[in-house]
Amino acid sequence: MITVTPIAEHEWDAAAAILTGANPHEPLTGEEYRHQMREQQDWGYGWAVFVAHAGGEVAGVAGYHQNPGAFHPHRYDLDLAVAPHAQRRGIGAALWNTLAADLRARNAESARILAREDHPVAPGFLTRRGFTGGKRYFMSTLHVPDFDPTPYAVLEERVQARGVRLRSLTDLRAADTPDLVGRLHALMSDVRQDVPRAEPATPLTRQVFEDAILGDPGLLPDAYLIAEVGGDWVGQTTLFRSDASPDLLTGLTGVTRSWRGQGVATALKLAAIRAARTLNATTIRTDNASDNAPMLAINDRLGFVRDPASVSYVTRFG
Repeated sequence: MITVTPIAEHEWDAAAAILTGANPHEPLTGEEYRHQMREQQDWGYGWAVFVAHAGGEVAGVAGYHQNPGAFHPHRYDLDLAVAPHAQRRGIGAALWNTLAADLRARNAESARILAREDHPVAPGFLTRRGFTGGKRYFMSTLHVPDFDPTPYAVLEERVQARGVRLRSLTDLRAADTPDLVGRLHALMSDVRQDVPRAEPATPLTRQVFEDAILGDPGLLPDAYLIAEVGGDWVGQTTLFRSDASPDLLTGLTGVTRSWRGQGVATALKLAAIRAARTLNATTIRTDNASDNAPMLAINDRLGFVRDPASVSYVTRFG
C-alpha cells in the first residue's frame, strides 16, 4: 500500500537521500533541504514537501517551491524522485497526483522540473502527464588535480595589466569594506541580468541575497571572488559545498556588460580552481544553459566535461 503525506520532521534525511540519489550532482542533506524550505517560508513563498510510504519506509519524495530569481506568484519549481528499489510501483504517480492537486488548489499557472535526457524513466513519465520539454542545461565537471594552469599565464597577465584585481569575500571582510553586502548584492543583480534561463529573471531582493547566498552554510568565502577595476566591481564567481558531498558546486559566474569578452570570467574561474586546490577539493561542478555559449566555451577550454543534458519540462494548469 502506498500512502502520501506531508513530510514529518524525522523524514528530511530520508527525503534528501532520495533526491541526492536521483540527482547526485546536486547533493543535499536533510538539514540543507529543510533549510531551503524554511527560507521559502521566511520569504512568503509557496512550498510543500510530500513523502510516499511503502513497505513501512520512505520510498519517494516530491515537493514544489518558488524561484526567487525568476519569481511569479503562480509559477513553481518541482522536485520528484523515487528510491531506485521502489520504482515502477506507482509511487511516482501517487506523488505527482498529490502535487498536482495541491498546486491546483493554489491556483498555480505552471510548474517546472528538470530531468536528465538520458534518464530511463523521467522523460516518459513527465510526457505522459502533459509536460513538454524546453530549455536544456549541461552539468559540467572539472577534475581539479588534473588541471594545468600553465597555458593561461599570458591571459592572467593581460587581465592584470588592464588593472583587474581579484579579491575574495574573506579579503573583503578582513578589509572592513564599506557597504560590503550592498555592493555584493548590486554586483550580483547586475551580472545575472543576461543569464539564459527558462523563466524571465526577476530581481533578487536584499533579504533573499543575504539569506540564500551570504547565509548559505555551504558558501566558501575564500572562493567567493570579485573582480575589481579602479574601485569598481566588474565580475564575480562563487563556490559552495554541501555536507552531502566533497564536490564543490559553482554558483553564479558573471561579468558586467562593459567588461565581457576581455578574459575576466576566465581569470575568475582560474582563481576559483586555485581556491579549490587550497581546499583540497578534487571536483568542481557547474551548470549552464545550452544557449549560454560564452560560458560553455570558457568551461570547455578549461577542461570541464559535460554530462548529458538536463531538460526543463513544464506543465500548465488550466
